Formats: sequence, structure tokens, C-alpha cells
Amino acid sequence: MLWHTRIEQKVIRKYGGKPLSKYGYDGILRGRPVEVRAARKDSRYSIQKDVHRHLVANQGSYIFVNRYGISRRLTARQVSARIGDGGWYKDRGYPHKFLKVNQVF
Repeated sequence: MLWHTRIEQKVIRKYGGKPLSKYGYDGILRGRPVEVRAARKDSRYSIQKDVHRHLVANQGSYIFVNRYGISRRLTARQVSARIGDGGWYKDRGYPHKFLKVNQVF
């Protein structure tokens, strides 16, 4: 968990934003919410339904970081187009979908 918190803060600052220390989205970038998703060992990113809906409603974005530390920013609407309209998985206690690394990079 500590690794994830540090990478979030570092990446958000790199893009010129302000990290937040609360639940929900990870920071503010250009006055809009931003969420950082990292794939250290996995080949996919988890997208949480409630956070995603908040980002879409507030014109937010995601910053995706691959296992090599390379990052890419996508708007929440671009992520919506990539994950599709299908149902959300509910096996972790919160609804989520997955976005493959090759859908981002």
C-alpha cells in the first residue's frame, strides 16, 4: 500500500497536479479529479465503478503507470469507451472492471 501511495503522489506531481490524502480519487489536476492506476506485475488495471462515475461526471482523468514506470494520461470518457458498456464485476466487495495494459499503451 505504501508503494502505491508514493507512486500516486509522484506521478500526480509530475503532471503538475496536487495529490489528495483522502478516499475516492487520488488528486486534482488542472482543477479536475485524477485517479492513478498502476500495473506492477499484472497485465491489467482495475477501474472502480464509483470513482469512475465521479471522474466522468466531473471531466476527470486517469494516469496509468505500467511496470516500467512509463505513464500515460487518459480522460475518464476515453476509459469508458475502452471498458465498454457491459456489467461490472462484484467479486471484491465493490463493482469494478478491468482495462488491459495494451488498451492504454
